[in-house]
Amino acid sequence: MCELPESTKESVMQNGQILATVDLGSNSFRLQMARLESGQLVTIDYYKEPVRLGAGLDERGFLTPEAIARSVACLERFAERLRGVAPHAVRAVATQSLRSARNPEAFLEPAQKALGYPIEIIAGREEARLIYLGVSHDLPTDDVPRLVVDIGGGSTELIVGTNYTAQHMNSLRIGCVSHTLKFFPDGRPTKRSFEKAVLAASAVFEEAYAQFGAQHWQYAVGSSGTIETIAELCVALNAGVEVTTYPITRERMSQLAKLMLNRPPSKWTFAEIKEQRAQVLAGGLAVLMGLFHALDIQEMRPCYSALRQGVMIDLLGQDSAHDTREQTMQRLIKRYGVDMSQAMRVRQLALALYAQIAPDAPKLAQQRLAWAAMTHEVGMAVSHDAYHRHGAYLMANTDLAGFSRFAQSYLADLVGAQVGGLRKHAEKFSNLPDFTAHVLCLRLAVILAHARVDIDLPQAPLKLKGQKIQWLIEASWREAHPLSDYLIEEEWRSWDKIGFTCRASP
Repeated sequence: MCELPESTKESVMQNGQILATVDLGSNSFRLQMARLESGQLVTIDYYKEPVRLGAGLDERGFLTPEAIARSVACLERFAERLRGVAPHAVRAVATQSLRSARNPEAFLEPAQKALGYPIEIIAGREEARLIYLGVSHDLPTDDVPRLVVDIGGGSTELIVGTNYTAQHMNSLRIGCVSHTLKFFPDGRPTKRSFEKAVLAASAVFEEAYAQFGAQHWQYAVGSSGTIETIAELCVALNAGVEVTTYPITRERMSQLAKLMLNRPPSKWTFAEIKEQRAQVLAGGLAVLMGLFHALDIQEMRPCYSALRQGVMIDLLGQDSAHDTREQTMQRLIKRYGVDMSQAMRVRQLALALYAQIAPDAPKLAQQRLAWAAMTHEVGMAVSHDAYHRHGAYLMANTDLAGFSRFAQSYLADLVGAQVGGLRKHAEKFSNLPDFTAHVLCLRLAVILAHARVDIDLPQAPLKLKGQKIQWLIEASWREAHPLSDYLIEEEWRSWDKIGFTCRASP
């Protein structure tokens, strides 16, 4: 059971609503389902399958057909349990293996078809934010800065935060699967190979010391399978001590390491663990030992909430007045000194035009256009010349909390398409369902607001069907706004060049 923060309790989701999250990790896929009951999330189902997606990357960085097939089969089984759950109440996120794969589309198409819901590839810092969101709701509200660590199959997330707020976040490309494959390919760690693995991990984490070293926090917490398993084994090493959890320390990890040396996982003499976890435990232990050394950690306690809980809490937040994405946009606008009056003007015009084209558009489609309109001038912080290209770059490369990699790329493309030629965007018009309408409405809104003063829309409705655009603007409006009329006529020429038919007069 998870007690929710006040901000998410304002969600419009109904009491009794079933929510589900799917975590497509590099080592395992997880499905968690919960029911919203009186301001609390009550877990009703949890499934986990070790698909080893991270181990399915070949030497060129491509996901193999075998790894994709394993993953799709797992998602088909998850889909059976998810049947009937409302689309807005399900969120599936993919992490490091899909971030680094050179052919993610080869996975996404069959995977989304099998699952029946969209799959988001999230950035490393977004993964860290969501992990902290999940862990923080399982820890006391003590006003004390803490370090949260999550060792996954292909990446390790580090977060320093207080209560529900993360101050510093990072994601490093080192995990239990990748480290095991690199240093223990035969599954049998030796004293020399284990020492090399610990030293290599320490070198990776030393770069994070400035923000995540022990001087910045008072206690350390670890989440997810690797750290949970190591914590459980620490208890087993201290049989007779009446505790259910035991702090992970350097001494206890050294004890575990000695029991692993020169033996395959099937011959380890400590408490039984699942075969799939045992196969990557040596790499995970080496990563954690290197982390302890680099960040000067003395002990760490496990936490049994992680990414999937954070995703679920964030899913509720997206349905409330405290949507993280809205807050991110406001911070971005402030950071780059956007003219709020103009941003609001363009937003209002773009949404009004979009309502004419797509009166029944889903909330997310409206939000994406609104966010692009609000941030269309961020590039002016770099230069007025080619500001749309600068804006697209900033939108694509700034950390945007709450946004998937696709969503962030979509906004960057919208901002980049607000002015200029359309030919370079032609492929997206055919591949992305809402993109044509969004670009059209944003470009027209920017034209109408060119004088940076309020302007009334023409009475004629804007229409878009396939590659046909119609906006039969009345003569009186044209006469009252001659420059806007000229700019709109120029705009139709841009669309004509990429094969659209534009009808602008009765």
